[in-house]
Amino acid sequence: MIYQCNGCNRTTFETTCPWCTSSELSPSSELSSRHLTPLDPSFYPDFQYRSKGLLKDFLGKKKEQAQLNDLLNNVLRKYAELKQPYFTNFIHTTREGAAARDETGVPGPRMGGVYTERELFREVLIRKGFDELEELPSLLDKLLLTTTFNSTYLGFSRELSRHIKADFADTLRSWIEEAGTTFRADLALFYYYLWENDVPYPSVQFNPQATSTAGMPLVAMPAFRNGLSLCEEIYFDILVERLGSQLEHFNPNRFITMYLVDAMDGFQFEDFLVEIFRTIGYDVKETKRTADQGADLFVSRFGKNMVIQAKNYTGSVGNSAVQQAISAKAFYGCDEAMVVTNSYFTKSARELANTAAVRLIDREGLQSYLDDYNQKLIEVFQAEEENMS
Repeated sequence: MIYQCNGCNRTTFETTCPWCTSSELSPSSELSSRHLTPLDPSFYPDFQYRSKGLLKDFLGKKKEQAQLNDLLNNVLRKYAELKQPYFTNFIHTTREGAAARDETGVPGPRMGGVYTERELFREVLIRKGFDELEELPSLLDKLLLTTTFNSTYLGFSRELSRHIKADFADTLRSWIEEAGTTFRADLALFYYYLWENDVPYPSVQFNPQATSTAGMPLVAMPAFRNGLSLCEEIYFDILVERLGSQLEHFNPNRFITMYLVDAMDGFQFEDFLVEIFRTIGYDVKETKRTADQGADLFVSRFGKNMVIQAKNYTGSVGNSAVQQAISAKAFYGCDEAMVVTNSYFTKSARELANTAAVRLIDREGLQSYLDDYNQKLIEVFQAEEENMS
């Protein structure tokens, strides 16, 4: 149905990731949980019968598949019972990233053991009666991915519902105008939403067998690529129109340039980030000026909370800022952490951020936010002109 690549974390309908060029699998290869994980437990490889040869399949396939179905039903029942609060709260509070996958050892204590949060969480679930986690070592990671996907998709679907129009291209344009380049990573979610909510567009065809056949894509890859190509055309048109609008309505007294940002002090920079994130569609909450535990502001979107550390520097930003963001994420129980600067990050800071899954926004990234912010100013200016005319 829908899968997540364990390499680039994008979603796809294919059993190989079309985004991840490092994938070693071919389209005809058997689905490998090391590369792609089905986000519907019914399609986990753990519950799919694997051929043992023509004769053995004839004699034993029906019985073994029935046993696998029973196992699946037990897992689904226990997952439903424990999803709230255990799974949901764990994905929002854990400090471990994707790198912690496949590192879970044998359940229970061991001599001189150092335990990951996942190991401890698995033990919590086993003691709650989820003993299938002992038999299937990789099951927990798959269920956590499914839980994360469901949480993300819930927020995504709420946002996307506001953009649904009668015409397919109009829907894409409305969505892309707000989402920006994230349409490239989220296009599978977009199609999944259309299918799940039965939104009919003549140009979009879904494969009815995808709901019952593992490895059968919901949207064929050629059709998916055509959709992506249409999105790119729409995005290009949006950029061209925005540039034309900027040139027509440019007012240097109202625009914010990077040079103005450089002239801000630390508090002014934080206040300006609040304005930027609000303008581009985030819910924002400021923190106290002191004793903020490494958090300068909190933003939320699609149901995910992110803590932001702001650094208005003239020199490079080092490990300390990233460490503060990591600490703030853990202290406040946020889903993500980000460090934003008008400067650049040292190599060690980038390495630490990559390991800890902290998003870094340097001068170029901040300029992109400024462009979006200034575009919103243009739209407000145009609206004011229209109201006056």
